[in-house]
Amino acid sequence: MSLGVLYVVITGAGATRNVPVDFLPLIAERGWDVHVLATEQATASFPETMTRIEAVTGRPVRTDFHTSVGYSLPDPDAVVVAPASYNTITKMALGIADTYVLTRLVEQVGRGVPIVVGPYINEKFTRHPTYQRSLDALAEWGVRIVIGPGEPHQSGVGAAEIFPWREVLDAVHFRGAQ
Repeated sequence: MSLGVLYVVITGAGATRNVPVDFLPLIAERGWDVHVLATEQATASFPETMTRIEAVTGRPVRTDFHTSVGYSLPDPDAVVVAPASYNTITKMALGIADTYVLTRLVEQVGRGVPIVVGPYINEKFTRHPTYQRSLDALAEWGVRIVIGPGEPHQSGVGAAEIFPWREVLDAVHFRGAQ
């Protein structure tokens, strides 16, 4: 029995490489019907990862509206944005819907769908005042923010290896949950 439909949104952040091995198996264990959506930067930066995700899920990674793959996505019961980049976090908080992924995210915020964001951010970006304001705005709207022990991280320090996949998934609450 499925818990429901879970969108997993991935970005061009380095921990994206670990999604098929470290995150998707956890999701499968819990019984979610998972649909992966990827930013353009994610698909450009990690083409092999997209192929591996498609092999694990048995469905295409969504990067565009249904016209590109021939079917519409079901509405989600919950959304996970992990690893979440600075650009995705700040644009989502500002309500900018200038790409397929951001359109879907902004729509889900407006629909009140439970959302969890797991930032994967270089420490230099976190010093920009927009970053903390974005996290605060998202949290105010009910978005759960899960910041791992290695975040923010320095470039090249292996933070992807300690990304908190389990904690991100544990933070997911879906409609109908107690």
